[in-house]
Amino acid sequence: MPLVADALLILLRWLHALAAVAFLGWVLVLLMEGAPQVQNVRGAHRFKEVTEITLVVFLASGAILSFDRLSHGAGNLYAALLALKILGSVGAYQFAFRWRRAGLPSASLDGRIVLILGAGTVLLAAMLKGVFESGLRGEL
Repeated sequence: MPLVADALLILLRWLHALAAVAFLGWVLVLLMEGAPQVQNVRGAHRFKEVTEITLVVFLASGAILSFDRLSHGAGNLYAALLALKILGSVGAYQFAFRWRRAGLPSASLDGRIVLILGAGTVLLAAMLKGVFESGLRGEL
């Protein structure tokens, strides 16, 4: 049974990372290429879909992964970094929704803020992995 649980955790980590790649990838494309023209609203609609799907994936996988790490004695530093990561994610999605409502203009500060906050949460994810593994080895 532990093998199944480990496989599920690996799948959830992969989905969590894939959602970050998809979300930030669309943000980069829209910032570089600009908002889709009125006659081609598919790009804007796709951004809406990507934003909503990745949000659901982040919420579901993040809750399970966070519970798993915190229940294995991740420690106070891990919890603090996790709280920062969650705040950054919430901020990124708030600005993404606001940016989308404004029509996704590439000159918008909102899009750049989404990218900065999103990239910051990816950095915090890498830091969380290191903090957790260090804690397991007793280095913290």
